[in-house]
Amino acid sequence: MQRLLETVSRAYAEADQDRYRLARALEISTLEMNTLHDQLRASEARLARLVSLSSDWVWEQDADLRFTCISDDVARTRLDAAAILGTACGVGDLVPVPGGDPAVYEALVAAHQPYRNFVFGTRATDGLPFYMRISGEPVFEGDDFRGYRGVACDVTQATLAQQQVMQLARFDNLTGLPNRSMFMNKLEQALISARSGASPFALLLLDLDRFKGFNDTLGHDVGDQLLRQMAKRLDALLGDQGMVARLGGDEFVVLSLLGDQTALLRLAGRMLNAVHEPLMLSGRPLQASASIGISRFPDDGQDAATLMKNADAAMYLAKERGRNNCQFFAAELAQLADQRFALEGDLRHAIEQDQLLLDYQPVFDISRGVLSGMEALVRWQHPERGLLPPDQFIGLAEETDLIVPLGRWVIESACRQIRRWRQAGLRVPPCAVNLSVRQFYAETLIPDLCASLARHQLDGGDLAVEITESLLMTDTEHAQQNVQSLRDMGVQIAIDDFGTGYSSLAYLKRFPAHTLKIDRSFVRGLPANRDDAAITQAMIALAHNLGMDVVAEGVERVDQLVFLRAHGCDKVQGYLLGRPQSAEQFAGYLQPPQDTS
Repeated sequence: MQRLLETVSRAYAEADQDRYRLARALEISTLEMNTLHDQLRASEARLARLVSLSSDWVWEQDADLRFTCISDDVARTRLDAAAILGTACGVGDLVPVPGGDPAVYEALVAAHQPYRNFVFGTRATDGLPFYMRISGEPVFEGDDFRGYRGVACDVTQATLAQQQVMQLARFDNLTGLPNRSMFMNKLEQALISARSGASPFALLLLDLDRFKGFNDTLGHDVGDQLLRQMAKRLDALLGDQGMVARLGGDEFVVLSLLGDQTALLRLAGRMLNAVHEPLMLSGRPLQASASIGISRFPDDGQDAATLMKNADAAMYLAKERGRNNCQFFAAELAQLADQRFALEGDLRHAIEQDQLLLDYQPVFDISRGVLSGMEALVRWQHPERGLLPPDQFIGLAEETDLIVPLGRWVIESACRQIRRWRQAGLRVPPCAVNLSVRQFYAETLIPDLCASLARHQLDGGDLAVEITESLLMTDTEHAQQNVQSLRDMGVQIAIDDFGTGYSSLAYLKRFPAHTLKIDRSFVRGLPANRDDAAITQAMIALAHNLGMDVVAEGVERVDQLVFLRAHGCDKVQGYLLGRPQSAEQFAGYLQPPQDTS
């Protein structure tokens, strides 16, 4: 019995130990489980905090690619999660960004494959563009496809910045037209296509006439507005019939698939008309014109550089032939273009090296038959080409930055010559100099005049300036200030070429001049042409009523002189009475001062 009790006692003790060990094991397991749960909760909290710091949001789709879950982080964006849930593609239609490849994305999804970093665009709740980067992986249960889950983030700002960089690289920032780089790429493509199919095409190079002077006088803001307006007109005119691009400055170019010369002439005419339509800029009525040069493939060039060069040569021919017209390239123009480039360099050198000279043409009082004035006319003694008249280089100077220093040289030289004549004891009447648009509106005009007059001890009345009526219409406020400054200095003001442009009597009232010059185009037909006679009589009467003298230019025949004297013209100028002459020759017209003692 004793042994039985001992055996039972040992069994109970072992059972108690087993229960203790079991309880201890359960206690340790519970602690471990709690620890694991605590670690899991901490990990989830860390993950949640990290996700909250990220710009990504999490999403899930079912097997039909409908969104079934979107994390709350999407609320930080401009998307509406409620509108996305239950849809197969999100808010609106997702579209790939420019340069993306949607076919790759579609192929991966169709094959239930993972995809990474695809960027798509849509419209946010505010209606503005929204771009997101999406990565996803498929979900399977066994072999069954259950959908996708993945992450997405807002990349709107980065995508818009990238698109802006691409826009700047391909399009002109001012006008929105394709830029030179994009145009040259299109031109190379057109060349490849034309060579394979032998199909012709043409380049039409358009340059706004006198834009530099316009830009300098009215300011760059108004100049930029003009360029934008011209770009809109040309783009609307072309439509899908060609590509127009801005090369820079005031140069535009059109790539046209037209090959027929007549059709190209019609297109160029429509372009010129579009440019010439009046417009209002900053409250000013303005009217521009342009010159167009045309080169054609394959006749005028087999590569882009040659076609562009030849179109440029044709464009300059259009300018030389009066502007506001178009010209086709001809073989001889290539040589003329090279000559023009060389001439520009020579002219710059001529101004610096004093290769220019002045001739003087007399102006006579018609009633008394005495010398009453003279006009200084610049000539260029070219070392190789001889004596060049102004029509061979003034246009070039106006198209470049040389017209202002050239005009400054004319003023200084005229003042110097007047002083020399006076030092020789001669009586010298006022000398007229012509002012270009750019020179008239240059900030240096009044200081240059004052400096030259002072340097040679002359009064303002010793000079007269001739300006055109179109010059006054460029910037009326600035023109009025300059005219008043000239009058305050005592400088005589003559309006040249009156009646040949867009004449307005209001301008004669606003800009009181001393002299009105009748252009030679009206004098040429006198006295037989009734229209020229009527216009000439009307201008004489108008000028006298406004207190101005009248000078008729281009008087070459006696019957013209008789008609002008009979109708009250004050002064005449022309080959009949005196051609332009050197300073030494002109001294023969000058007399010593009269003795008033």
